[in-house]
Parts: sequence; structure tokens; C-alpha cells
Amino acid sequence: MTYSGEINFDGLIGPTHNYAGLSQGNLASQKYFNQTSNPQAAALQGLDKMRLIMDQGIPQGFFLPHERPHLHTLRKLGFGGTDEEVINQAAKQNPALLKNVYSASSMWAANAATFSPSIDSYDQNIHITPANLNSMFHRSIEHEFTKVQLELMFGVAAQVHIPIKNISGYGDEGAANHLRVSAQHLTPGFQIFVFGSSAFEVHQGIIARQAEEISQAVSSQHQLDPDRVLFLKQNEQAINSGSFHNDIVSLANEEVFIFHQEAFADRVELERVLHHLKDHVKGFHPIEILSEDISLDNLVSSYLLNSQLITVKNNEMMMLLPEEVQNHPNCMRWLDEIKTSSPIKHHEFVDIRQSMMNGGGPACLRFKAVVNNDEFDQLNEKFLLSPKKLMDLRALVSKHYRDKLNPEDLLDIKLMQESYTFLDELTQLLDLGTLYNFQKN
Repeated sequence: MTYSGEINFDGLIGPTHNYAGLSQGNLASQKYFNQTSNPQAAALQGLDKMRLIMDQGIPQGFFLPHERPHLHTLRKLGFGGTDEEVINQAAKQNPALLKNVYSASSMWAANAATFSPSIDSYDQNIHITPANLNSMFHRSIEHEFTKVQLELMFGVAAQVHIPIKNISGYGDEGAANHLRVSAQHLTPGFQIFVFGSSAFEVHQGIIARQAEEISQAVSSQHQLDPDRVLFLKQNEQAINSGSFHNDIVSLANEEVFIFHQEAFADRVELERVLHHLKDHVKGFHPIEILSEDISLDNLVSSYLLNSQLITVKNNEMMMLLPEEVQNHPNCMRWLDEIKTSSPIKHHEFVDIRQSMMNGGGPACLRFKAVVNNDEFDQLNEKFLLSPKKLMDLRALVSKHYRDKLNPEDLLDIKLMQESYTFLDELTQLLDLGTLYNFQKN
């Protein structure tokens, strides 16, 4: 298959995958709070999804798990002594804090960064801004290592920026609130930034994780043409219904833009955006899901639009959907209908139940990049998947990951040792040298 410009990097799910219920507004995260997780199954399910993408002829890369537990954070907060003493002190004084530094939330790579391809930028360079993720403590400690990985992945092919400074507690949430519409991947596109509110608004209810000012700052940092950047405010009702990120109520791939009727706050502004895209994007194909066909609550519970939409052969598209969608007859009817009326001719259901129970569908697990042939050749192949590397990763996960992890297991120093042993062997397997704090110490 001819390379079309798209490459996906998925987050390799780490050995401390657990259900600590840390994400406010994420209904699944709250529902499965303190239940037993299966880190091994979670990671293998994620690798199976990567294989499916690879089988479609689309290059597939991956992010490494972050160092968890993140003892560096605990030590910065005043906990001292041996590693075991630090864990024991945190467990006794602040169990909630310990859960936060054990979080494996970096698995949801859609939140890692915002990506702009070189074709869209004034200086014709790739621009990537790691998300500061300041809305949630457990995610706010991710961006430093994310930046390290992005620099290793893209090297001289991209400019990796420092995260945008936080404004009034609102973070930038990467691709989860960012869409790109273009005739083809490698043609100039329009970037849509979705925000929850202004950073300076008094906001009631669930946190709106993306501020308008942050979106504007990322756009400027990426040297985007203002005439090709669009801003849409997310509907507060959608946020409060569990669409904590916009990628639960809308998605886009090339010329296709799918959104729920209640996704955005201002209908007049949405119509202006749609008309603008119709006038400037060849073949622009908007698809609106009406509330009478699929309610907002049903859309959120099914994760229908938190799917991965990719371009396959013959310029047709495929949706990778969570298996849970099959439990919703109205969603299945909609999938059958769009086969006859859109470029989306195929759909595949993937088992990522372990991720879904923490509120992350197929779209959450991937970081989508668009690179030309020259830029692709410059990518660090150590972060690119191959059939052999996939087998090696599966074997390493099966060797080191637990198949059962209970909340009380976070108190066990053995879990930390198991996690660090895996990460050490992973960097050896990939010949990446010393990356993690525990390796340097």
C-alpha cells in the first residue's frame, strides 16, 4: 500500500494500570473505581489494536510507558528515605497522592500533545506541543517525559515545544480537543481547536479542561495561518454528560467530519465553520448525528465517536470501534447507514475493555501524526512497530505484567520493583539507553 502520510503512535499500557477513579467527569473512571484491573490484558489488547492498524498498511509507532510509581514527584513533595520508605510514608500520610503517582494514564496518547504537520505551518516545519495537562494532578506530571519521547521519535524532523504555560488551572489537552480537516492528509488542512470555556470564566460543574486562550496560544506557537484555524466551543451539556474531551462527541479524518448535534455550544458558529470548510476543502463530507437518532447520553455511554477513523485502500475509510458499541442497536443502525452514504465503508470492533473501563476508547490510545516521505524517513525506527518488535513486546508484557491488580497492591514495594524491571528491560530491548529516573539513580 502506498504511504498516504498518516502514522499513529499508541501508548503502550504500563504495568501499573489500575482503576483509581482519578478523572473527574469521566463516567467510566468513576463507575469502575477501586475494581480489580488486569494490566497484562490491557497491554496485550492495546498491542492487538496496533497490529490491526499495521495490517491496514498504516505505519504504527508507540510511546513507552511512563515511570510509575513516580517517586521523583513524591520526593519533590518532601517524602524521603529509601524507595520503600517513600512508598510507605505516602501510603500512610496521603493514599490519594500515592494513587496519583501510580497512574498509568499516559496510555491515552491522544492527550500527549497537539500535532501540526509541516504543510500547515508558515515555516513548513512540523510543530508539536506536549500538553501540560494541568487540569488533573496525575496527568500534570507527564509532560516532561512525553517531551523527551517526542524529541527522540521525531528528531530534527519536528520542532517540539515546551508546553503552553497553564492559565487559571486550565491545561491543554492535546489531540483530544483538536481536529484536522483536509482533502488528503498531505494537502493543506484546517485545524479545529475545541475549548470548554475561557480561562477567566467562572465555571460551574465538571471541569472544562481546555481553555480558549490555551488553544489560541498553541495555534500561534505552531505558526498556523489564522485563516485556516477554527475555534469551536464545546457544549457545556456535553461536558456534564461525560464528554470530558471533545473526542467523545466528534472526530475527523481527511475530508470527513463527524459530530453530534449537541457537541458544540454555538449553532450559528458551527454553521459558519461548516460552510467555510465546504468552500475550501475538496469533497468535504460533514456527518451530523441527530439527538433523535442517538441521544447524547447514548453516544457517551457507547463511545461511538471515540473511535479511530483511518484511510485504507481505494480512498475508503475504516472505523475502529470499541466492542461495547455492539450493545447499542441505534449505533449499529447508524454504522450501517453511513456505509452507503459516506467514504466510511468498513468498521472493525476491537477489544480494549481494560482501557474502556477507565474511560478510554480507541481514539484515546492513539496520537495521530501526518508526515511526508522525507519526514517519515527521519523518524526514529526504535519507536516504530514491526511484526518482530510486536512479538517481542508481547513476550515482555507476558513475562512481567500482573494479570490481577487490586487497589491495595499499590502499597506493595514488589509492584514498584516489577514495574521498574519491565521498563529497564524495555529500554534494553529497544536499545534506548538510560531514559528513566530510576535508571539514572
